[in-house]
Amino acid sequence: MKDDVFIVGDEAITPLGLGSQLNFEHILDGYTAVAKISDLQLADQSIYAARIDEAHWVDNIKDGHRYTRLEKLFILVLASLIAEYQIPLDERTLVVLATTKGNVSLLHNPLRAFAEERVHLSTMANEIQRHFGFKNQIIPISNACISGSLAISVARRLLQYDTRYKRAIVIGGDELSKFIVSGFHAFQALADEHCRPFDRDRKGLNLGEAVAAVYLSKIPTNDSVRIAGVGSHNDANHISGPSRTGEGLYQSIQEAMQEAGEPALDFISAHGTATPYNDEMEAIALQRSGLSTTPLHSLKAYYGHTLGASGLLETILGIHSLKNNRLIPSRGFMHQGTSQRLNMITNSTQLPLNSFLKTASGFGGCNIATIFQKV
Repeated sequence: MKDDVFIVGDEAITPLGLGSQLNFEHILDGYTAVAKISDLQLADQSIYAARIDEAHWVDNIKDGHRYTRLEKLFILVLASLIAEYQIPLDERTLVVLATTKGNVSLLHNPLRAFAEERVHLSTMANEIQRHFGFKNQIIPISNACISGSLAISVARRLLQYDTRYKRAIVIGGDELSKFIVSGFHAFQALADEHCRPFDRDRKGLNLGEAVAAVYLSKIPTNDSVRIAGVGSHNDANHISGPSRTGEGLYQSIQEAMQEAGEPALDFISAHGTATPYNDEMEAIALQRSGLSTTPLHSLKAYYGHTLGASGLLETILGIHSLKNNRLIPSRGFMHQGTSQRLNMITNSTQLPLNSFLKTASGFGGCNIATIFQKV
């Protein structure tokens, strides 16, 4: 019988601040990190996005000149998590790092302060490993926008089946770069205003940046959350377009629900990018899964789409929602905007919560669904 795996700690750094609980409180208060940004290093025109101002944090990192901006953010969130939960850095600790593009911003840096090899994800991971002195090599996970959620799944399976590991740290993050902005601009996916997931009048997505981390263990604590079920399927529909039938996400949800024992879900934390194809695909997959009436939110209007960090960050906020018995509203939603009706959360409601579903989808047809339950 497989061992249960629990999330026993978490941490996050976003444009709304340092700390998971602080971020949870800020979004309950209605704050959004998305703002109009004018920066020629990102785009030739203004964009709506969410950007971290790390100046007051990363300057305290020892030998900071050795690390890129993203590496410093990873180091900062890891140091905070390790110190808070007194995590051993020995051979029994697995570390998994999720990102879609890593140090890709270095390709547009004319100063060439770092070697080209630093763009490689394995090289970046090795730098972070050396900083902390982890005994095990960090495992990079890069599978489009499900990377953060998939990294949790990979770490969970290794804890269940590989006796070498007793605990795991999962970190994820991405930063804004000209490469990323130009790519989404080419898809005509960027909104010229604050994004509005699942809303009739949405105009596209906002981009964002964040780093987040969770601590996994086979030993639960008083306030830990169990990873009850995971499913991941690729619909192989298109290099960037999701399945019109929601098949990959539907299969992922079915697998996660079966493993979790078909629980009654209290809410869904959707991927919800505010693009027509993604929102429609998710609505269809949820309808096929019999979940159209389950309360649902997207957090993209608070942070933008944080790519490789999104699955982790949104999982962390979902966990805090469970622990505080408080539903997070889906910011920007006013009118139903998908063919299949959804039960959108529009107010911050206090009520008993026990479990939730986190979904994520990405380019290439990848999908993942994860169910989390209170212990």
